[in-house]
Amino acid sequence: MATGYIVHINGPFCCGEWPDRRIARSLLHHMLPAGEYYLGDAGYIDSTAPSVCRQDLSQAEKRIFDVLMARHETVNRRFKEWGVLGQTFRHAEELHKEIFQAIVVLVQLDIEAGNSTFIV
Repeated sequence: MATGYIVHINGPFCCGEWPDRRIARSLLHHMLPAGEYYLGDAGYIDSTAPSVCRQDLSQAEKRIFDVLMARHETVNRRFKEWGVLGQTFRHAEELHKEIFQAIVVLVQLDIEAGNSTFIV
C-alpha cells in the first residue's frame, strides 16, 4: 500500500459475468499470507474474505481507508482511459489478456516515472 504500485492482476473474465467478489475469491484469497488482508468496498466483505470493512474502523482509520481507496480508483481510471475496462473488445479474444497486461505495464511505468496517483 505504501507505494501505490500495481502488485496483482487477474483475468480476463468474460462479459461482466464475474462480480468483483467472485474474481477476488478465484485467486486473491488464496495468495495472501496468513494475517494479511486486502481493502475493498462493501462488495468484497463476506465471512471468507481476508478483508477490512470500513464500518468497523475508527474515524482516523476511515480517513486512511478512503485515501487508499481513492488512490486505487485513480489507477482504475487510468485503465479506463485506455478503454480496456469499459468497452467491448473487438479483436481476437486470446489477445485481450496480452493487451491488458501491456497496459498494466504502461500504467505502472507511468507511476514509477513520477506520475503517481498521490501520496498516502
